[in-house]
Amino acid sequence: MFKKYFRIGAALLFSFLILFACTPASTSTPPTTTQPIVSPSAVSVTPTSTRPARPTREPSVTPSKPPLTTPAWFNEAILYEIFPRSFYDSNGDGIGDLKGITQKLDYLQALGVNALWLTPIFASPSYHGYDTTDYYKINPEFGTEAELVELVREAHRRHIRVLLDYVVAHTSDQHPFFKEAFGNPASKYAEWYLWNNPAHTEYETFFGVKELPRVNYDSADAQKYFIDVAKYWMQKTGDGDPKRGIDGYRADYVLNVPHAYWKKLRAEVKALNPEFLLLAEAWTGGLDIARYYENEFDATFDFPSYGDLEGSNDRVGDSMLLGGNSGSLLFGTLSAESRLFPPGAQSVHFLNNHDTDRVMSEVKGDRARAKLGATLLLTLPPTPMVYYGEEIGMTGTKAPAPDYDKTRREPMDWYAAESGAGMTNWYKPSGRNNQAGDGVSVEEEQGQADSLLEHYRALIKLRAGHSALRAGALEKLSLEGSSEALAFLRTDAQETLLVILNFGAKPASLTLDFSGTSLPDGIFRAMDLFGEKKFPDLESTTYTLDVEPTAAYVLQLMPRSQ
Repeated sequence: MFKKYFRIGAALLFSFLILFACTPASTSTPPTTTQPIVSPSAVSVTPTSTRPARPTREPSVTPSKPPLTTPAWFNEAILYEIFPRSFYDSNGDGIGDLKGITQKLDYLQALGVNALWLTPIFASPSYHGYDTTDYYKINPEFGTEAELVELVREAHRRHIRVLLDYVVAHTSDQHPFFKEAFGNPASKYAEWYLWNNPAHTEYETFFGVKELPRVNYDSADAQKYFIDVAKYWMQKTGDGDPKRGIDGYRADYVLNVPHAYWKKLRAEVKALNPEFLLLAEAWTGGLDIARYYENEFDATFDFPSYGDLEGSNDRVGDSMLLGGNSGSLLFGTLSAESRLFPPGAQSVHFLNNHDTDRVMSEVKGDRARAKLGATLLLTLPPTPMVYYGEEIGMTGTKAPAPDYDKTRREPMDWYAAESGAGMTNWYKPSGRNNQAGDGVSVEEEQGQADSLLEHYRALIKLRAGHSALRAGALEKLSLEGSSEALAFLRTDAQETLLVILNFGAKPASLTLDFSGTSLPDGIFRAMDLFGEKKFPDLESTTYTLDVEPTAAYVLQLMPRSQ
């Protein structure tokens, strides 16, 4: 949703408490096996939060929760979030639309993404669309139902899935049902909302926003209506072509809807299509997120790890990418989540979205650090998400009233001049974040080897080509030589990859410790997969190498006999 009052700082402490609470009691039995932070079967294993003295190995822990069946295709996904109003304008009215997204599918395919999440496209009186007035009607500024069908068809032809925003915790106060029920206790829709007085003139809202009255899910009629809405947009025709045929929902602010409803929704939509994805925006801590995997959602956004990476969603300068926070926070969170979430649970990592400051602003315009963030995002498990414009380095921070989040949702920069075919102009104040000639646009970065756009393309291609990055286990490495560096392994039956990131502003000589990891004994060649730097062979359980400032490396460790 467009306003969030969850405090990320508190979430950091909460994640630590979760991790501490989930650490098993010590045992006198000597540990015998290595336990990765994240296993190849998604976030399904339960590691200890502290490592024993090397070279002793950690004990294997059996997950206590039953496995969750989730769509396998989402494990391979690169999700791309689009704010349609800002993306691409097909008819010259200055507003991005569905036909415009269809026209840019080739761009998205070339970037390497294979799943799209569109923020709300239904009838709404606002620019953001999170206050729906008709769930069965496309906002005419964005197009028609037929144009959505065409978008889905063309996306599927390119093997790209389409997710829509499912906003049912509240409606618009302009929704006909609410208008009829307001001040009218006798209305058949009176029980659909949460009233605070007998006259039905005062009501519960989303965080005090009067335009967003909350839905009452004790109403069986309201439940049926919203489930019917969900099923309508996922239906197909008899010959298999999409009638609307979307592939999933991103459910907005699930905390304001009872768990019983989400369970009912899951049962209904999975009966129609078991591969349909249900993705929750549960902006809270790990313990609460875990409840949404109990026969409710396939996946959730990983807000705890976002907090470790970026700090506050509304404050610039507290990002781990600036070298201020330890990577141990992030890996502690991932470890805790692997214990809390059931086997098969899916999750989405992200650097920014439409409710947060953009990552390029978080790193204060430092392109090298933006590349570090991209490398971390696309080498971690499980599913990564890219926010439109992130791949070219668009900036954006929350503004004072009345603009608020508009500055984080500015028009996609296609051209150096910020004008041309398809360029939206619905929001172009003189003091906007992104300006003409600032070096940030698809036109300026396309084909430029050192650009952020080409960096994203190369990383996504690398992820697609290496199974260990998509579904392999994750093991953090201990290192000496810098408190601002991070190193980890991604491993599966086919390969072992070593990822090293130096968030420091100075070169560093690092010594990595592989003892106690799953890497077998032997001598390994270190092949640079993302550059031409030469690295020494790994000949023992420790490995010393020099790294450049604000640099990232992805190395393939291959037995020297190969």
